[in-house]
Amino acid sequence: MNVDDLKKFYNCRSYRQMSKILQVSDAAICKWGKNGIPIRRQALLQIQTNGALKADLKQNVA
Repeated sequence: MNVDDLKKFYNCRSYRQMSKILQVSDAAICKWGKNGIPIRRQALLQIQTNGALKADLKQNVA
């Protein structure tokens, strides 16, 4: 998954709105947009969304 997938799923218009929903900093969302979402966070998001969003296991992000 990527930040655009999150934005679409949570129907967010901005990183700030998404950061509030996910309870992370704006900087974290921005970093995810540039470097990809860490695989551990992706796994948590997959669980939280009951599989609607899928972790990208091929993505090599710490």
